[in-house]
Amino acid sequence: MKNKVIFISIALLLLSLASCQKKMTGNAITIEASTNTPISFFHIYKTCKPGPNLLPLGPFDNLNNLGNGNYDYEIEEGYKENCFTITGTILANSDTTGKTTVNIEAYYTEEGNVCGFQDIEMKRPHGEYKINYEFRADTYLE
Repeated sequence: MKNKVIFISIALLLLSLASCQKKMTGNAITIEASTNTPISFFHIYKTCKPGPNLLPLGPFDNLNNLGNGNYDYEIEEGYKENCFTITGTILANSDTTGKTTVNIEAYYTEEGNVCGFQDIEMKRPHGEYKINYEFRADTYLE
């Protein structure tokens, strides 16, 4: 009898865990970025496979420059890739006061669940900085 109760408890636990899983891969993803400094070569690659010059292999798309330091990009529903890379170059800044900030967030467009984010903050003055941020579409943060 004691074994039966343990078995039923384990079965219910596994059943509840399996029912809570969300299959997000393939759902549309929105990427939003904001910065207080110019970004050069702000690109997204639909891969994380390393290539030459510390850039991923394969073609890239530009993030859409919306003006005033805001960028966005939409990954259409139905993609097959699980890993994406965002790259860019924060230009050197010789100001002696303030901070340079770049905030990148990737989230599932309909569900709103975040699948990746990166916040960069650098005290000025600073040299050139290369952004190389990877996020996975099969992961989400609540």
